[in-house]
Amino acid sequence: MCYAWNFMETLARVSSKGQVVIPAELRRKLKITRLVVISEEGGNVIVRPTMSLEDAFGVDGSKMRDVARGISTERRREAESERP
Repeated sequence: MCYAWNFMETLARVSSKGQVVIPAELRRKLKITRLVVISEEGGNVIVRPTMSLEDAFGVDGSKMRDVARGISTERRREAESERP
């Protein structure tokens, strides 16, 4: 099988646990720290960096983070109360 590689493509091994290491240079360039979004599109695995709420909402990012935490906490309580 022949692969057409560009400057940002690299071969990566998938561990028996399904783990793949994103090369450090690419992590730095894309500012990947802890979380990525993984999806499938047209038979391809797509890995996208996430954006912090602070980055997404600018000066109101910390407020949005607090709101998101509150929503998550409330949803968790609702889910727990629905359990038999």
